[in-house]
Amino acid sequence: MATREEMVEDYRQRILSQSIDDCIIEEGEGPNIVLRSSVANGEVNFYDIDDQTVVELRLDQIKDGSSLFFLHFELQDTERAMQLFLQMVDTLEKRRNREVRHVLLCCTCGMTTTYFANKLNEVSIEQDAGYDFQATSVEDAMQRGGDYVAVLIAPQVGHRLREVREALPGVVVIELPATVFGSYDANATFGILVDALHEARRTAESDLRFARGYDSTKSVLAVSYVHRADESTISYVAMTEGKERARGMIVRDTFDEDALRDFISTLRLEGYAPQDFDAVGIALPQTIGRESALAGSSEGALSADTAERLSNMWGVPVYLDNNATAAAAGCYVVQQEFDNLVFHAQSIGEIDCEQGYVLDGKPHVGRCGRDGSFAQFAGRFKLSMDLEDAAWRFDGMRELVAHYLGAAICTVAPDAAFVWCDFLPDMDELREELAQIVPEDSIPELIPISNYDALTLMGEMALCLQRLVTP
Repeated sequence: MATREEMVEDYRQRILSQSIDDCIIEEGEGPNIVLRSSVANGEVNFYDIDDQTVVELRLDQIKDGSSLFFLHFELQDTERAMQLFLQMVDTLEKRRNREVRHVLLCCTCGMTTTYFANKLNEVSIEQDAGYDFQATSVEDAMQRGGDYVAVLIAPQVGHRLREVREALPGVVVIELPATVFGSYDANATFGILVDALHEARRTAESDLRFARGYDSTKSVLAVSYVHRADESTISYVAMTEGKERARGMIVRDTFDEDALRDFISTLRLEGYAPQDFDAVGIALPQTIGRESALAGSSEGALSADTAERLSNMWGVPVYLDNNATAAAAGCYVVQQEFDNLVFHAQSIGEIDCEQGYVLDGKPHVGRCGRDGSFAQFAGRFKLSMDLEDAAWRFDGMRELVAHYLGAAICTVAPDAAFVWCDFLPDMDELREELAQIVPEDSIPELIPISNYDALTLMGEMALCLQRLVTP
C-alpha cells in the first residue's frame, strides 16, 4: 500500500503532466502547484493535519478576485482526487469559453458615450453579467453592428433609430430614454437591455423553424389523422429531448372514440401513454370550431370540446389543429427559402380540398380555424366539366387544384405552393393551368409533396413545441 508521501507525489505528477489550453501548470512552494490562465489563477495546496494529507483546490477570477472553485478533501484515493481536479479544470474552461455579449453604445461621434460605456462595463463586471460595452458613432455602428447582440442609441440621435435597424437586421437596436442616458443610470440600462434581448428571443422562438433542431427536456406526442378516399390513417410520433422515440400508424375510417382507444392501445405497446408527455397535439381534417365535428358525421365524432376533456383525463395539454395547417407548418420547417407558403391537399374522388398557410413564419388558422375550407366555394368554379367528374379525372383534378390555388394566390400571394395530389404529379402542367386563371407573374413556386402524413406530424410537433416554450 502506498505511503502518504507516495500518494502526494503521484497526485502531483499526474497534475503537472496535464495539458490545458490557455493555462500554465507549474510547481509552487513546496509540494504545492499553481495554475495561471488568462481568466483565472488556481492553486493545488497540500496540508498535513493529524497524520492526514488534506488537499485544497481553489480557482479565483483575475478580474475581481472572486472565487470560481474552492474545495478541501482528504487525499485517500488518487483516482478520485484527479476527478475533483478535472472538475476544477472544467470550471476554468467553461469560464474561459463563456460567451461575452458585445453591445455598442452610440451617439453622433462616440465621445459623449465613452464615459457611460465605461460605467456599464464596471457594472457588468460587478454583476458578472457577461456584457462588454463599447462606445462608437452611429455610422460606425451601422458598419460593424452585425457582430454585436445589441446597439444602444443615445436620445440625441434617436431620429436615426429606423435607419440603424434597417442597416442591422437581426440585431436588437434600442433608443435609450433621455432620463436614463442623461443620468448615466447603468442599472436601468441593464434592465432595458435584458428585457429587449428576452423579447427578441421570444419573438424568434415564435418562428416555427426553431423546432427543427429543438433539443430540450420537453416530451411531445404528435398525432395526425389524414383522410383519403381509399384509406385513412392515424399516424403518431413521440419525441423526448429532441429525439424520436416511437412512431406508428393505424388504419381507420374516422378518428372517433373507438379509433382513439385503438391508437392508445398501439401507443402502449411502444411503452408510452399520453400522460408521459408534456403535450399532445392532434391534427385532424375539417373545421376546428367549438361546435364542429372534426372527423366524419357520426355521433362518435370528436369536437373541439374533446381537447379539454382529454387534457383533464391525461393531465397534460392537448391541442387540436387543422391537419392542413399542421402540414403547412411542416413544409415551412423543412426548408429555409420560403417564409410565406400555402399547402394544398387534394384527394382522389374528393371535390373539397384542404389548405393550410404559413405567413411570415407563423401558422395562420383564421376565425374558428376555418381557413382552407372550400367545400361551398367549389360550386362557383367554372370548370370544363362537372365537379363530380373532375374529382376522378387527371385533367379535371388539374383544373380543380388550379382554381383552389388561384383563390389563395389572389388572397395571400404566397412565395410557394406545396401540393399533395396523386393525380397531379406534373407541376409544369399545373402552372399552365394556373396561367389561365391568374397573371403568370403572380404564380408562386410550385412544389409537389409525396408524404402528407410525415409533413403533418412534423408540423404538429413544431406547433406543440411552439406553444410549450412561447408564452
